Order: sequence, then structure tokens, then C-alpha cells
Amino acid sequence: MLQIEKIVCGAYEENAYLVSLSDRDDQILIDPGDGYQALLRAMALSKKRLEAICLTHAHFDHILGAPALLADSGADLYCHALDMPYLNDVDLNLYNWDVSVLPPTEGLRALSYPDLFEIAGLRLEVLHTPGHTPGGVCLYLPEEGVLFSGDTLFAAGFGRVDFPGSSSREMRQSLRRLFTLPEETRVYPGHGESTTIGREKARHHLL
Repeated sequence: MLQIEKIVCGAYEENAYLVSLSDRDDQILIDPGDGYQALLRAMALSKKRLEAICLTHAHFDHILGAPALLADSGADLYCHALDMPYLNDVDLNLYNWDVSVLPPTEGLRALSYPDLFEIAGLRLEVLHTPGHTPGGVCLYLPEEGVLFSGDTLFAAGFGRVDFPGSSSREMRQSLRRLFTLPEETRVYPGHGESTTIGREKARHHLL
């Protein structure tokens, strides 16, 4: 059985997700934001080994917890190649000096995603969904009917397209791609509450 735990991080209330199968002792962490202690507590309670940290994109509010967690666990970090320049660049990753608790990332390195990704017993399809950032991805578990959408798709919204590297045209194309998924697919976004593809497809019917 798939297990998903949401940990809300930082001033922007970013959603990090611990994801695992109930019969395994390893797990992955999606988008560890500015909430290191909360993430540590959640992992300690899970009593599972962290196998990988997976980023949907490389804005600061989704990555600040990664350096310390990587040092603690020895896990691998994955990111789309087009977002790797954002990892350690405060201008590109939009680091907010006023509200952030954790310092800017330095020396953070990641492995590039393959299209099909199997880890911790999970089979993920890495869907490249640019628009919010050039290397934005959604992580899709087709066997479970679950999509981790980062800042591409929210409940009743989608990611901003006025940042460096953003594109409204690419966002529209990415949303159209997501809306080809089964309507019952459960969507776990980077901010806010979960939703379904069917619900969001109906809301964005003019795309």
C-alpha cells in the first residue's frame, strides 16, 4: 500500500511529501523545503531509510532542506537537468532573505532524472512540465493513480509564469499534457490541498 505523508514547510507553506510502500523499509522525499526540523521528525517517526530526494523544480522553497538531509542520510538528489542551474543561484531560485530560516543552498549537486524512475519499490514516470521553471517535472505513479505536481498544477490554480525562466506558453502545454491523465488521478501539489485531474480539467476547460 502506498503511504504519503505531507509536511508543510516554511513561510510559503510548501508541501514536502514522504512517499513509501507499507511493506518496505525505504522511502523517498519530494521537495524538502524550509522546514528541516519538521522533516527530521517525520522521517524519524517513519523509521524508514531515505533512499532519494526528488525535486519537482528548484525554487528555494522546495529545496532548502535538501543539503542537511543529504548529509544526514547519504541519499541521492534528483532534479531535471534544465533546473540544475537554479540549485545554487539565489537569483534563479528566488531565495527570500526576509522569510527563510535555512541559508541559501551552496554546492548542491543533483543527478538528472531518467524518464522512467524506479526507486524504493516505486515506479515513477517523470513528466517534464515546464512553464513555472524550465526543468519543472511532475512525478507520476500510474499504478497508484497518484501525481506529485509541484508548482505546475494546484487545486484551482497553477504555478506563476512571471519568474526567470517561466513561460505561459509552456505552462499551457504542460497543463494540457497533465489533463490527458486519468481523471481519477489524485494530485498532490507543491502548495495547498490535494485535488484530482478530473476536477482541475473541468476548472480549466478553456485550455
